[in-house]
Amino acid sequence: MSKNQEDYLKKTNLLAQSLSLHFDSRDMETIRPDTDRAAAVLLPAVIRDGEPNLLFEVRASNLPQGGEICFPGGALENGESSREAAVRETAEELLIGREQIRVIAPMFQMAGPGGIWIRSFLGVIRDYRDTWSEEEVDHVFFLPFSWLREKKPVVSHVKLRVDDDRDFPYDLIPGGRSYPMRKLPRAYYFYKTGHGVIWGMTAELLYHFSLLLKELPSASL
Repeated sequence: MSKNQEDYLKKTNLLAQSLSLHFDSRDMETIRPDTDRAAAVLLPAVIRDGEPNLLFEVRASNLPQGGEICFPGGALENGESSREAAVRETAEELLIGREQIRVIAPMFQMAGPGGIWIRSFLGVIRDYRDTWSEEEVDHVFFLPFSWLREKKPVVSHVKLRVDDDRDFPYDLIPGGRSYPMRKLPRAYYFYKTGHGVIWGMTAELLYHFSLLLKELPSASL
């Protein structure tokens, strides 16, 4: 081995050791479109008519997206974890005590509308008496786990295109305005229920939760 090769290997090993010292225990980090905006929702399980159900809210008409079906949740407050936000928002929207909510596990994280990062949690609510805040919720309804296991959503596949600002620096990329911007493929899910159509982020969370339900033996629920 030549002197140059030995020097090269020595420097390579030193580089690896130095980087490992700083980054070896690092977990994967997700880069979000907007790090200052985050929200959390709860997938609330309750016993209804003797069997497990998921609770859904219909948003009050005075709110943005009024009349749409959703899970309890909202934006994080200063210093609050996603788990804490999911519990607080659920308690406020359903007019229940936080002690009535048992968080079972984190479920999914996803980029929601406008780039906001959303984390969801599965929880169980005990002693729920059909209460809700009329300022935020028009009414609630329930869907049995058995229904969620069997129901297949309508799935629509679309491609989202880039809608750039006038100030987008096309002069900094090869090809300028003729650069072939890729369209982002996305699936939208729609669940038709007797209470209305569940769609959007709520339907996407519901779809992935239903896949997990199908993995569980029905006798265990």
